[in-house]
Amino acid sequence: MANVNLGFLGFGTTQSRNGTLQRPGGGLGIRTDTYAFETGSITANVAITSRSFSSEKIALVLFNDNNADGILNTGDTVRVNAGSGGTVQTINSTLSKGHYIARLTSVFDTGYNVQLARGTSNGANPLAAPEISLGTISQDLQKRGRISDNNNADNFAFTLDGTSSLNVNVRELGNKKGNVNIRVVQDLDSDGVVDSNEVVVRGVSSRNGNLDTITGLQGAGDYILQVCQSKGNTRFAASFDHVAV
Repeated sequence: MANVNLGFLGFGTTQSRNGTLQRPGGGLGIRTDTYAFETGSITANVAITSRSFSSEKIALVLFNDNNADGILNTGDTVRVNAGSGGTVQTINSTLSKGHYIARLTSVFDTGYNVQLARGTSNGANPLAAPEISLGTISQDLQKRGRISDNNNADNFAFTLDGTSSLNVNVRELGNKKGNVNIRVVQDLDSDGVVDSNEVVVRGVSSRNGNLDTITGLQGAGDYILQVCQSKGNTRFAASFDHVAV
């Protein structure tokens, strides 16, 4: 078990670590590594991604480090649970000033990479994890999601061929207390981080603010649509309208 303290997670920085979840002597039991970090006085937009180097699943959970000792204790409380586990797991959370611990667990030995990044408050997701895979888009698709402080971004990964054009519309549902922004990115260097030259296009917001659009996306390749929290909590509907060219 490794307990790593990353210290202060600064704005615009990404911490990337490789590790191995393993149990001495093998056998049954939970393998666990933890990564402690802290945020400053400004609300932090923090993204965490774990990737297994094998087919073995990893579970990712973010805790409040209530006594700020960098060690996961029984008194530390769950802030966000990424789910039951997978080869890629993500947490995108809006965090107030404090100390936190990201815990990775697996029931089998596996190597992994974990990335922790901090972006602009109420801004775009700084990581390019393929959270929701849509495959190659060759027909119209519709997806729904929900954005909140505990899940402030959704990444929709998709592929276009050279004979396709795509129009994307993301409409906010229900009340207008929440708001999202959208952009399409490509992870050109495959490092999992959205660099400034990897933003393909940003969405255009309607006058009343409840619709964001991207029109005429073309070019064969792999893309990620990022639906990101601007403020508050909101449900949204995303439509991917395919046009043959």
